[in-house]
Amino acid sequence: MIQVNNLIGGKIVSGKQFQKSTSPVDGTEVSKVNFLSEKELTNVFKKASVIIDRNVKKEYSELRKLAQFIKKNRLKFVNQIIRDAGFVQKDAEDLVDCSIEFCEDYHLHINQLSTADVITSFSFKKGSNQKIMFTSSPYGLISATTPRNTPLITELTIIVHALWSGNVVILRSSPGVAGTVSLLIEGLLKSFSKDTLSKLNIAFSDAKDFVNTSLDYANLLHYVGSTKYLESTLIAGIKKGTKVLVDGDGCSLVLVDSTCNIKEAAKACYQGVIRCNGQICISIRVIVVEESVYKSFLSHFLNLVRKTDVRPPGLNQQSDMGPLFTPSQAENILRVAGKYKSLHGQKAPLSYGPNYISPVVVELEPTDRNFLKEGVFGPIVGITSFKGDGWKRWLKENPINLTDAVFSKDKEFIKEFLATSKSPRKVVNLDPTIESVFEPWGAFLPSGWNDVSYWYSKYRNYYQLVRDLK
Repeated sequence: MIQVNNLIGGKIVSGKQFQKSTSPVDGTEVSKVNFLSEKELTNVFKKASVIIDRNVKKEYSELRKLAQFIKKNRLKFVNQIIRDAGFVQKDAEDLVDCSIEFCEDYHLHINQLSTADVITSFSFKKGSNQKIMFTSSPYGLISATTPRNTPLITELTIIVHALWSGNVVILRSSPGVAGTVSLLIEGLLKSFSKDTLSKLNIAFSDAKDFVNTSLDYANLLHYVGSTKYLESTLIAGIKKGTKVLVDGDGCSLVLVDSTCNIKEAAKACYQGVIRCNGQICISIRVIVVEESVYKSFLSHFLNLVRKTDVRPPGLNQQSDMGPLFTPSQAENILRVAGKYKSLHGQKAPLSYGPNYISPVVVELEPTDRNFLKEGVFGPIVGITSFKGDGWKRWLKENPINLTDAVFSKDKEFIKEFLATSKSPRKVVNLDPTIESVFEPWGAFLPSGWNDVSYWYSKYRNYYQLVRDLK
């Protein structure tokens, strides 16, 4: 079992409290996580809040060193993600490889972004020397939380963007992936300079303590986690005068019309249901298929689902899907499935453990749109048919539509889909659960109040400056 400590300003720091993390694969203890007390956490925030160096970083050699560290220890990272998250080898490899790509190509990404100030004249006052400048500065101290379902890459994305845009950062990762974070900390200590590390903190603590302390001392809190706590966090931020960004639960809704390649659409949808065991915020939750091709699509889709190999994952074990994080998730999914017509699934967990279930497919009637409001997180998908413009109500009534997708060759249908969808992320003829590591990110009610934007921009405070520029 790994003991995981905190990284505070470049130093390993231990507190007196510990929390044990168990693997969803077999229930064994994988890490003993050192928690900071509320007082210890407050001291970390106080020290971080007085650092005044807010220079944008222009050097990327530290990231290239980190990429080399992850490459050298690739199998360690992959195996640890499997143990921490229960993902199959392919999904764990994807998370590690995209993290390497992120570190190697971050400089190219920044060079493609427009970060220059924008200056415009006052249009209503001829002869005036006044100008409006749209500019930005670092927030100063950014605090952030990360969930269990995208280990390594989400931590890296927050740390790198926060530091390279001129901020100090305090990150609370999910204790569930502390083993993976421990490997990351080792890489950071070997790759980052003393100056960079002085502005970086990875602190494990009680989640409520972290949020409350953030609201007291941070300039920006980026909460990435359960939707259950988003509203209260936002309201608390308003009362405290602290800027809050939130990203919560979500899902993907997919439309399939008669003009697309049905077999390819079914394959993409299947992968979108089982990827990362159906536990990412853009996992496919509902598929709405044009009535004339519904039976054909359903046949292809269910053929793939029935062949799903669900078992404990590990290196060199080519299972298709692993366990859910907790048995309660499996219980909830099977409970919800019992309300609808079952097309595939089982009434109880598989023999490997209480958090192992096969992909669950239920058939929905056009009136079953309450399925969209079911609080499920895992490999369950509802499938239904439409004719005419019956697909529109599914899009309009989806309360957590982080992503809407369409499979179609009909340009007019695609155009109408884009105009109807309320989702901030729209995908055409691709698996919606595949993202670029540099993709702009934003959430949507009630998944969060966070416009689609590049991460670098999220961590800069934008404002207008009116001045005489003679």
